[in-house]
This record gives sequence, C-alpha cells and structure tokens, in this order.
Amino acid sequence: MKVNGKEFELKEEKTLDKFLDELTINKEKVIVELDGAIITKEDFVNIVLKDSNVMEVISFVGGG
Repeated sequence: MKVNGKEFELKEEKTLDKFLDELTINKEKVIVELDGAIITKEDFVNIVLKDSNVMEVISFVGGG
C-alpha cells in the first residue's frame, strides 16, 4: 500500500481507523483520500485496507 508516496506493507487485515491509530495520526484533523475518493471520518471503521490501495493523508495545522 502506498501512503503519501511511501510504501507500507500490510501484515494483517486492518481498518483505516486502526491504521491511522498505529501511525498516531489525529483523525479529527485529517482528510483521507483512498484510491481517489475522499473517505468520511464515519467510514474510517468500515474501510478494510488492501495492499493495492493508494492513500493520501492531509493534516490540518494552525499557525500564521
């Protein structure tokens, strides 16, 4: 699976929600695009990832 241009190997079946937790990503402050589609936060627990997925995780940061 490719995430933000980096290769990740899925060693077991996992949901998008669990994957983001493992990367310690604040799910409230990101947008996830999976295979060209924006995934709603409510669907994070329903999406089971595959090795063929291409994901972009975009974080919001404050500042000025």
